[in-house]
Amino acid sequence: MSALTNFPPDALLQASLEVAMAPVVGPVVLAVSGGRDSMVLLQAMARWAPERIAAVATFDHGTGTFATEAASLVAAEARRLGLSVVRERSRAPGHSEAAWRAARWDFLGRIGRAFKARVATAHTRDDQLETVIMRLLRGAGTRGLAALAAPSSVVRPWLGVSRAELARWAVTEQVTYLEDPMNISRAFLRVRVRHELLPALETATPGFSDQMLAIADQAATWRRDVEQYVEAIGVAVAPTGGRASCPAAAIESTTREGQAVLWPALCARAGVTLDAKGTRELVKFTTGGRCGSRILVSGGAVVLRRRAAAGEPPGERFEVRRASSKRSPAGAPAWSGAPEALPPRFGPFRWRRLLTAPSSESLAEQDLWTMGLPRGEPVALRVWTAGDRIRTAGAPAGRRVTRYFSEAHVPALDRSTWPVVLVDNELAWVPGVCRALAAPSRPGRPELIWYRCEPEFD
Repeated sequence: MSALTNFPPDALLQASLEVAMAPVVGPVVLAVSGGRDSMVLLQAMARWAPERIAAVATFDHGTGTFATEAASLVAAEARRLGLSVVRERSRAPGHSEAAWRAARWDFLGRIGRAFKARVATAHTRDDQLETVIMRLLRGAGTRGLAALAAPSSVVRPWLGVSRAELARWAVTEQVTYLEDPMNISRAFLRVRVRHELLPALETATPGFSDQMLAIADQAATWRRDVEQYVEAIGVAVAPTGGRASCPAAAIESTTREGQAVLWPALCARAGVTLDAKGTRELVKFTTGGRCGSRILVSGGAVVLRRRAAAGEPPGERFEVRRASSKRSPAGAPAWSGAPEALPPRFGPFRWRRLLTAPSSESLAEQDLWTMGLPRGEPVALRVWTAGDRIRTAGAPAGRRVTRYFSEAHVPALDRSTWPVVLVDNELAWVPGVCRALAAPSRPGRPELIWYRCEPEFD
C-alpha cells in the first residue's frame, strides 16, 4: 500500500475514488467529522460521484465547543452542496478514545442501515500505519495486523493516499475544515505514536513505515483468504446479527492451528472479537464439547454445540451468540391473568398446554420443564431479574435464582430473556431450572392446568 506521489492531486484522488467505489453496489453514507481528510472526501465525492452519496453523517461527541462547531461546519457545507445531512449529538459524552469510537460507529451503523447504504470514511495511509503500530503494541496477531485493510463493509477511498497528498489538494481547492485540538494532545496513544514513536522508528530504521504497511497488506490478503474459506464451509449469520453458526465437522476436521484461525473468523461474523485466551479455550472446546454444551468467551458471548435446526444441513453445529447490550425490563409482570390464558409464546420460549396430566414418572424432579398451574389463582409471567429469589426444598428460606442458573449451566447470555412464573405473587417456577417448595404441581392440590415450556434457543 505505497503512497502514490507521482500523480497530480486531482488525478490521484479521482482515481482512488473510482477504484474504491467500483465494487460498491448502491450509495454510501459519508462519515464526515469536519477535519481536513473527511472534508476533502466530502468535496471530492460531491465533485466526481455526487449520485453515489445517500447522505452525509456527522456526529457531535459532546466533548466541547470544537465538536459542536465541527458538526455545524459539516452540516452547513453538505447543505451548500445540495446533500442530505444527518447530525446527532452524543447524550452521554465518553472520556476515552474507545468510548468515542464506539459511540461514533453506533451512530454510523444506524444511519447506514436507515439508508441501506455502506459507510465511507476518510481513513488514510497514515491512519493505517498508526493503527498497525498500535495493534503491535497491544500484542495483535496476524488477523489484527490487517488493521483498516481487513475485509469490511466500510469503504475507505483514501487508504492508499497519504495525509500529505490530501493536504495538497485541500490547499489547491481551498477546502474549509477545522483542526481538532486533540490531534496534538499527547494524552492519546495515537498522537504519541504519530508524533513520537513513528518518527523515532523511521530514523532508527529507514523504510520502517513501508515495511509495516507491507506486512499489513500481507495480513489483509491472508484474512481475505480465511474469510473465503469460512464462507465456503457453510457459515450462517442471523439476519439481525449477533449470531453465527457453522457445521461442527468443518472446524473439527482441521488441525489445532487451523482451529485457532477459524474460531476468531466465525466469532467475528457474530460481532464478537476473540482474544488469545478465548481462542485457546475454543480450540479445547472443539474436541471436548458435547452436543448441548456451552462455553463463555470474550465479552460475555457464548459458544455452543447444538443439533442442526429445521432447514439446516443435518449434523451438529457450532454457534456463536454475542452478548446483548440491552438489559431486560426491571421486573414488572409482562403478562398476568388466568392460567387458562397463558400466552403461547414468551421471548424464545413456547408454552404448550397439555390435554392430560403427565404421569408421575414424567414429573420426576429432573423434569423441570413441566408444571401444573392451579385453576382460579392469579398467574404472572415475566423475565428473570437479578434479585429474584425462590424457596425450594433445598433452600426453604429462599435462594437467589442466579445460583440455580449456574447449577443448571444456563449461560449468562440467555438469562436476560428467561421466564419465571409467579402464582399468587410468589415465584413458583423457573422452567427447566427449579420449582418452588410450594409449587402447585405437587400432589394434593386442586385441579391443575398443565403446561410444558419448550425453549427455542437451539
